[in-house]
Amino acid sequence: MTAPKRHHYVPQMILNGFADPDGWLYWCKHHEKPTMVRRARPAELFLQNHLYSTLAESGIKDPSMERALSVLESEAVGVIDAITGPARRGQVPVLSQGQMRLWYLFFLMQWRRTPENQRACTSDEEASRMIDELLDELRAALPHRLAEIETYATPEAKARTIRNVRVQSLLGFRANVMGVLERRGIAVLRICQPRKQFIVGSRPVVKLTAPGCTDLNDPRVEMWLPVAADIAVGVGAGDGGITLVHTRDETPVRQLNLSIAKQSGTIAAGSAALVQSIANPR
Repeated sequence: MTAPKRHHYVPQMILNGFADPDGWLYWCKHHEKPTMVRRARPAELFLQNHLYSTLAESGIKDPSMERALSVLESEAVGVIDAITGPARRGQVPVLSQGQMRLWYLFFLMQWRRTPENQRACTSDEEASRMIDELLDELRAALPHRLAEIETYATPEAKARTIRNVRVQSLLGFRANVMGVLERRGIAVLRICQPRKQFIVGSRPVVKLTAPGCTDLNDPRVEMWLPVAADIAVGVGAGDGGITLVHTRDETPVRQLNLSIAKQSGTIAAGSAALVQSIANPR
């Protein structure tokens, strides 16, 4: 089997839902000044080569995580269709328990997996300093193995270690996080105004908190993932079920878009004017 090479950290099947009628996305580097809005196909955005492959000392790549994520994404397509289709018809989606659990897993992975999110948790510089501190402790404790320890101190070895730890950390979310999502359920937000739409960002899941309130157990804390230009899916109010909200008010849509843009290095949408507006808010 050919190892996957180009891996979208925002899945292409989601990006397709934001493209304009001709299949184009308009995107920009959010912090680039002046803002330059460019055009690209969904296949060309939000990807990185061998992002989820671990590296052996020999340089051989293990794409097991990339393959597992591809399986998850292919299964999630049906769940997203089961949410967006009824929502657009004004019906509350109905999911099986298996579909709901699959959604929670997909949602968590989208929250954790992006390069920007991982660097926000621990920057490359911080991770390198942590490795240096550990190596210093090993040198002091094991002077008879100094030559072996030094093989882990090269820039290449440290970069490999950081990469591998970040890939493995994708499996490290705690069961209690899944439990919180299951208790809160699923919320679906649908835009009813044809001229309004969501953006997608390089950190696509956004967490909205109140002052002094960041615990996801608290129903005042929201998390959202836009899965198409007109549909966002997030955590519910707390009854474990599925709720559907239709909005004609542009205020929550813009607030969500601005929050996604604030945390994302790159943003995209099916409208160049929208991207320009969010990148340069008044």
